[in-house]
Amino acid sequence: MRILLKEQITLEQLKDRIAQQFPDCQLSFRTKNLLIVKKSKTAAAMVMVGKQKVTVNEGFPSVGGQLVFVACILLLGILIPMIVYFSAFFPAQKKIRNEVADFVKQEYGQASTGSA
Repeated sequence: MRILLKEQITLEQLKDRIAQQFPDCQLSFRTKNLLIVKKSKTAAAMVMVGKQKVTVNEGFPSVGGQLVFVACILLLGILIPMIVYFSAFFPAQKKIRNEVADFVKQEYGQASTGSA
C-alpha cells in the first residue's frame, strides 16, 4: 500500500511514531531501508520510506519464516501452500498492514483533493 507524503520524513522518525502508537508490536530494521513491525510470529508489516511516499506491505516478520514458506512452495507445489497461506496467515498480516498504513496515512499522508 503506497501512501503519498505531504512532507519528507525519515525511517527513524517513522519508527519512533509507530512505536508510540503500537506499543504491543516489536519494531526492528531488516535493512537500513526496511522497518519490520512485528505483531506475532507470523504477521508483520514491512515499511519502506521513499522520497515522497511510504510503502507498507504485509509479510512474515523474519527471513526464516519467508524461507520456510518458499521451501514449502518448492516441495509441495503452489496450490496447497497458497491455500494454507491465504486461509491461515494472510488475514493477520493484512490486519497489521492496514493498521500501520492507516496510522501513517493519518499522520503523514497528503489530504485528498477532489472526489472519485
